[in-house]
Amino acid sequence: MPTYRLRVAWRERNGIVRSPVSDEGIDAPSLREAIAVALTRSQQILAADTNLAWIVDPDGHVAWTLRMDEGSAVAV
Repeated sequence: MPTYRLRVAWRERNGIVRSPVSDEGIDAPSLREAIAVALTRSQQILAADTNLAWIVDPDGHVAWTLRMDEGSAVAV
């Protein structure tokens, strides 16, 4: 089963992303299922001093992002 990586960090207004404060593996058969698992990990995603979460696929490519700005979350 592929392993995806859920990473969480702070994104500055100018677009610079700080080093991840969390980088956890998610074993899931598909990206869709990895996203579903990530969304159940609200403590990691909504950690203090973070506003960006993303999933990296097994090949090392960013496959999904969740940006929290001004109290609302936007999935891309």
